[in-house]
Amino acid sequence: MNPRLHLLILMLFSLACNSNKPNDQTGISQDTWSYFGEAIPPNEESFQVHEAAAMIEQFGSATGLFEAEIVQSCKTIGCWMTVKGPHVDTVRVFMKDHAFFVPKDSVQGKKTYFYGEAFYDTLSVNLQKHLLEDAGATLMEIDAVNVPAHQLIFEAAGVMIADVPEGAPMASDK
Repeated sequence: MNPRLHLLILMLFSLACNSNKPNDQTGISQDTWSYFGEAIPPNEESFQVHEAAAMIEQFGSATGLFEAEIVQSCKTIGCWMTVKGPHVDTVRVFMKDHAFFVPKDSVQGKKTYFYGEAFYDTLSVNLQKHLLEDAGATLMEIDAVNVPAHQLIFEAAGVMIADVPEGAPMASDK
């Protein structure tokens, strides 16, 4: 085989093997990442969660790669997580169409990137109570909810979480 062709094949193979690692051009650190859902688009510029509200106001919508710190994830199946938002607020990230799940535990305080859409939505009293149940809230906390809440919401098609411990509980775990 031609040595140049052999070298070219080797280079292409090396690139393909590393294709789903974060790229330095994205500004994503080279931590150990776990991936959930759809692949994160390569070379996508990331935004802080707090930038989404301004993007929605200016452009009418906000779709892209967002960066945040995880506060909590759904303890039932991992179908949502809350992340640190602007100020002291948390922002909820739903996994699009329940097509994938994140770990139910062991991700609090971890850095995450998620690709998807940000929008404002009104959460019904029943949905808020359901989410509190998923979070393991007390009956008193659940019963205290009595009005719909208008909130910034993210719907993630793909999620990356840094340094997820091996054996972190997933939806399939009992």
